[in-house]
Amino acid sequence: MGKDAWRSYRFGLIALPALGQSRKRERGQLVGVMVIAFFGIFLAVQGHGQPLYWAMLIGGSLGLALLCLHGLFCLASFTGDEYLLPLCGYLCALSLVILGGGSPHLALRQLQWVLIGLGLVPWFALPRYWVQLGEYRYLSAIMGLALLLLTAILGKEQGGAKLWLAVGPLQFQPGEIVRLALGIFLAAMFSENQRLFSHPTARLGPISIPEPRYLVPLLVMWALFLFVLVVQKDLGSALLYYSLFSCLGFVATGQGSYLVVPTVLGGIGGVLVWMTFAHIRLRFLAWLDPWKSPLGSGYQIIQAMFALANGGWLGRGLGRGYAHTLPAAHTDLPLAIVGEELGFAGLVAVLTCHFLLVSRGLVVSYRCGHGFFRLLGLSIVVSWGLSVFLVNGGMLRLLPLTGLVTPFVSYGGSAMITNFLCLGLLLNVSREELWRA
Repeated sequence: MGKDAWRSYRFGLIALPALGQSRKRERGQLVGVMVIAFFGIFLAVQGHGQPLYWAMLIGGSLGLALLCLHGLFCLASFTGDEYLLPLCGYLCALSLVILGGGSPHLALRQLQWVLIGLGLVPWFALPRYWVQLGEYRYLSAIMGLALLLLTAILGKEQGGAKLWLAVGPLQFQPGEIVRLALGIFLAAMFSENQRLFSHPTARLGPISIPEPRYLVPLLVMWALFLFVLVVQKDLGSALLYYSLFSCLGFVATGQGSYLVVPTVLGGIGGVLVWMTFAHIRLRFLAWLDPWKSPLGSGYQIIQAMFALANGGWLGRGLGRGYAHTLPAAHTDLPLAIVGEELGFAGLVAVLTCHFLLVSRGLVVSYRCGHGFFRLLGLSIVVSWGLSVFLVNGGMLRLLPLTGLVTPFVSYGGSAMITNFLCLGLLLNVSREELWRA
């Protein structure tokens, strides 16, 4: 095989650089993530025995997987952003550390989902044909609606909401997949009809609106919002889907009506559901005054506040907190564990990492010159940012508890794998070949 043929890959004609000269910033940060994961696990599992074994197995495996992915990017001369993977790696390391403090075996199961997600990242980050993903927007929307319908009919109810769908011995949350499918649909819809949505020609009283045939997606989203609330009783996903639609519509068109009209319609729908469903009403009452039922509906949020207060400025130490015993703490409120074991300083560090991840995603999305990819990247980072805001708003009693997960931190396979698929697409969006001239 000749030299030119040897350097030809399925991803295009690629010149192999010297590994030591490519992606230096990413490599240095990943080494830091590996060190944090190793020593974090070592300290967190002291009370469970064999700390060195668990540190090498869990922390070492995460670091090795991240460095292998980095090496693949170097071999493929990948020009994507060098900060996204380390930021996600740090959050995954934190997830494994706090899970290890409660149970090393739980952290090991989480590691399996992380490794599967990392293995899927190259399939979405490297190939260039994902720019054609927008052509399947209607298929994505139909698939998302079908998953919601299946979950509403066949889903398993937990905590008053139908969130889980079982396929044989496996259970997963379709809401995470629906979020990605919805982002693809909205990004394709707004990028293809951006001019029509940006310059509305019809009027509804004093408000300028698009032509009725272009207003249908807005009404469909309102119906979807009500569907999720009424049938699945899932407040968190409903807020996330609806907010994602409003934000993308506003960013793509610059029209304030995409913030005003959905807010009004969503408010009307929320009031109707409040009056109809006891499950949603109980969530709001527990948010307004959790002390009315300290051992019932208000138990989770009261104990989360105690955990944050117990952590103080610097925390009780890894593996020494009591927040692990909270109901659904590892899925719904992992940052309550962080606040107790690492204190206010650790909580600020985690939120700063999420802020940097979202802000970096906004930068690479804005820099992208492909209309569909730009909005797809925005949909990914906006959904991450909204999830963090809604979860932590519930923990701090700024909002009702929503049951959403914290990206890359909460325990769970479906959320972790879907977030890594989103990371792969965002890395694809960040390629230098797609930068604006």
